[in-house]
Amino acid sequence: MKPLLHSKITLPILLIGLLFSSCSQRATEQETLPNILLIVTDDQAYGDLSITQNPIAETPILDSLATGGVFANNFYVSPVCAPTRASLLTGRYHQRTGVSGVTRGREDMNLDETTLADILKQNGYRTGIFGKWHNGAHYPFHPMGRGFDNFVGFTSGHWPNYFNTTIEKNGKPFKTEGYLPNVLTNEALGFITQSKTENAPFFCYLPYQTPHTPLQVPDKYFNKYKNKGADDFNATIYGMGENIDDNVGKILEKLEALHIRENTIIIYLSDNGPLNFRFNAGLKGRKGMVDQGGVKVPFILNWESHIAGGTIIETPLAHIDLLPTLLDLVGISHENPKPIDGRSFKSLLNGNKDFADRKLFMEWSRNKRVLSNNYLLINEELFDLEIDPGQTTDIRNNHPEVYDSLTMDYEEWLAAMPLENKTKPIPLGYCDYPVTVLPAHEANLFPPFEFRKDRKHTGIAYHSLYGWAHDWIDFWTKTSAYATWDINVVEEGTFEIELKYALDSLDSATQLRLEIDDQKIIIDSLKPFEHGEFKNYDRVTREQEAPETDWERTSIGTLNLSEGIKTIKISALKIPGKKSIELKEILITKKP
Repeated sequence: MKPLLHSKITLPILLIGLLFSSCSQRATEQETLPNILLIVTDDQAYGDLSITQNPIAETPILDSLATGGVFANNFYVSPVCAPTRASLLTGRYHQRTGVSGVTRGREDMNLDETTLADILKQNGYRTGIFGKWHNGAHYPFHPMGRGFDNFVGFTSGHWPNYFNTTIEKNGKPFKTEGYLPNVLTNEALGFITQSKTENAPFFCYLPYQTPHTPLQVPDKYFNKYKNKGADDFNATIYGMGENIDDNVGKILEKLEALHIRENTIIIYLSDNGPLNFRFNAGLKGRKGMVDQGGVKVPFILNWESHIAGGTIIETPLAHIDLLPTLLDLVGISHENPKPIDGRSFKSLLNGNKDFADRKLFMEWSRNKRVLSNNYLLINEELFDLEIDPGQTTDIRNNHPEVYDSLTMDYEEWLAAMPLENKTKPIPLGYCDYPVTVLPAHEANLFPPFEFRKDRKHTGIAYHSLYGWAHDWIDFWTKTSAYATWDINVVEEGTFEIELKYALDSLDSATQLRLEIDDQKIIIDSLKPFEHGEFKNYDRVTREQEAPETDWERTSIGTLNLSEGIKTIKISALKIPGKKSIELKEILITKKP
C-alpha cells in the first residue's frame, strides 16, 4: 500500500460532495460563537494513524474526522515539545517568545506574549487546558496566568507515571484514579458540559501527554498490538495512539449529546515527530531533528456543516498559522501588540487557492531549515520534496541559485530572531499564588553535573543521569558541591522554607546550609527517610527519566525577603556518611 506521503491524498468521493455551509441542520444548535477543541498529542508521528497507511495502527475515529473534514498533508511544527506549543498559542516563531529549550526554565514563554487563550477569554470564551502545558511551571508563566480559567494536568515536559498518580488541578494537588489520558478526557468533558450549562462558548485545549514516554498503556491496548507482531516499545506506542482515538470518540459523543457538535471547531495535531525510528511513511528523521520526520505531523480540522468533508490541503502550513486561522474562523478581530508570523489559511478550507507562496523557517540546535514551495533546505543540503519526499538526493549542485537564495533568506530571518538560550529567574511572592516550588531539575549544580553512565560523579549529579523533569539531586558526596536557583521576589514578605528529600539512616548526621542574600538557615537533625518507587507500569525499562517516588517534607524555617532578583544556594557543611540528602525540591510559601 503506497503511503500518502508519496501521492496526493484522495479521500472517499461520497464525502467530497458535502457543502460548505454556515447553516446547521439542527434546530437545537447554539447560535453562539463557535466552540474550539484543540487536541495536541505528544511525540505522535505523521505515520502513526491508519489514514496515513500505518500497517498496524488503528485510529478509526481520527480517520473519520479527517475524511469528514480537512487533512493538511504538509503541516509543520518544531522538532520538540515546548517550542511547538509556544508557536501554537502565539502565532509566532518560538524564538520570539523566549522559548529556547524544554527544561530548566528555557521552556518559559515570555510574559509579554499574548496567547490564544488570552484573546478568546477577552471575547467571552470559557478557557480550559487539560494535560501537558510545558510553557512555564511557575506563576505567572503557569497556564492560569496565561489566559486559562481551568487547568488540570502538569506543567513539565513529561510525567513519570500514567496510572493512579497526582497531578494539578487549578493550583492544587489532584489525586487521579486510572489511566491518565482517560482522566484528562473526563475532566475536559466536565468542562465542556459546564460551558453548555452556562451557555458560553469554550476553548478546550487538550494536550495529551501520550504517546510520549514512559511507555505505559492498559493491557487491552498493549496485548492487541503485541498480537499483531509489534515489539514492546511499538506495541505501547500504537496502544497509546488507539487509546487517544477512543478518548476523542468519547468527546465527539458528548458534543453530539449536548447538540453542539456542529458549532464546535475540532483541531487535531501532534507537537513533533516520533521519539524512535518506526514506520513514518518514508519520512527521514525523528523527534529533535529538522528533517521531515521530526517536524511533519498529522493535522486535522473538522467543523461539521461548515467546512466541506474530503478537503485535502497540500499547501505547506505550520503551527504559527493556527492562531490567525482560528480567529478568522470565529470572526474575532484582534490587533496583536507583537507581529504575528503565521497566516490565516481559512481560504484554503473552502477550496480557494489564493494562499500565496511563502517560506517557512526553522532553527533548532544549530540546524537550519527553510521550506519554499517544494524546495527544502536543511543545513548544507537541498531537496525537491515533489519528487523526493524522503530526502534521499541532495540537489544543491544542480540548483545553486535556489540554494544561495534560500540560504540568504535564512540568514536574514535568523538575524531578526532573538536567540536567547538562558534561564529566567523563578518568580515568587504572589499573594494569589503563595506557594512556589523550586524543583531539583531546574537547579544549577556546581561543579556542573556530567552525563556519566558509570555514576562516578564529581560530587553532585542527577539521579537519572540527564536531569529531565521530575529528576532529583543525588550522588552528593562532597562538601564543595552545591546547588543554586535564581529567583525573583515580586512582593516582599515572610516566607516559609520547606524541603522535599530522602535521607538514608546511615547518613543522618548530614548538615546543610541554605542561603538567600545574607540570611542563612542551618539544617541538621533531619529525619531519615528512605523513599521507594511507586508501582512500575513500564512496558519497557526507562533509561533517562526518573521514576515517581515518595518523599519526606519538612519545614526548615522562615526568612524575610525583599523584592528583587536573588540566588538561593544550598550546600552541605558536613557529609559524615556516604552522601548528603537526595533533594527533590525546595518549597517557598509566602505567609499571609
